[in-house]
Amino acid sequence: MLPYVLTLLLSGLQTASVDGTWELTRIFRAGPAPATRTVPIDSTVYLRLTLRTMPGDWIDGRLYRRYFGKEERTKIEAGPLRGTGRYIIGADLERPASMKARTAAWLIGDTLRLGTPFVPDADSLELKRVRAEQPYPTTVIEVVTTR
Repeated sequence: MLPYVLTLLLSGLQTASVDGTWELTRIFRAGPAPATRTVPIDSTVYLRLTLRTMPGDWIDGRLYRRYFGKEERTKIEAGPLRGTGRYIIGADLERPASMKARTAAWLIGDTLRLGTPFVPDADSLELKRVRAEQPYPTTVIEVVTTR
């Protein structure tokens, strides 16, 4: 009986796979008044990540990003934060200034949440799993919360 209970407990601790293509659906920002609005991609930052788990728990992938309409592609390097159910994702970004960006990421169901800095002035980001061949959207939802 004890081995069966341990198996159930350990399987509950395993996290879902981050493998796949993830697309930005919502940007969370702080502001003076709460609001939710749909904004065109060219008026903000948009991104799509493709992640693949490698042997040894390392994750590689690609980041496709548009910063106010200017396209950017770069390699992603990531890995799990042991025992936390979270990941660290890093990429070299060119806009608005050249920088090595690192952010925490975690799965909530079929949603990938990211902290900053992939989108300047964002508090957090929400990405949904999509098919790799799915066309890029023209809008993204911006959620403004009060500080």
